[in-house]
Amino acid sequence: MATTTRELPRETWREYFDELSRTLGTVEATVEVIGRDLGSQTEAERLLLTGITYDDRDDVLVIGLDSPGDETKEDLERVVDRPRRIQIATGETPSEELTINVEDGEGHQTIVHVERPPALPKG
Repeated sequence: MATTTRELPRETWREYFDELSRTLGTVEATVEVIGRDLGSQTEAERLLLTGITYDDRDDVLVIGLDSPGDETKEDLERVVDRPRRIQIATGETPSEELTINVEDGEGHQTIVHVERPPALPKG
């Protein structure tokens, strides 16, 4: 399975993630956090991805996740302050995994593995 990785230009982050969030449907995601001072940690495993939003005023990327079957509240909100770089990796076909790699100003990486992703925005 070949993957294609591309870096999203900063000026497209808000529009890209707004469109992605609108088209998500029901997909599961795993979130990992990696850093020299943190090691590699799984923050969430196979939770429902409810949306990803970039707020350019506060310079934060927010990843919302819910436990399957509990639609009353959001279970986890991962906030990445001052993202510096965002890369998107996709498989050859739309049914393959989508991986979003966000690097913050401190060099930490937040990696979101989306299973069975929707059709992706052009971004």
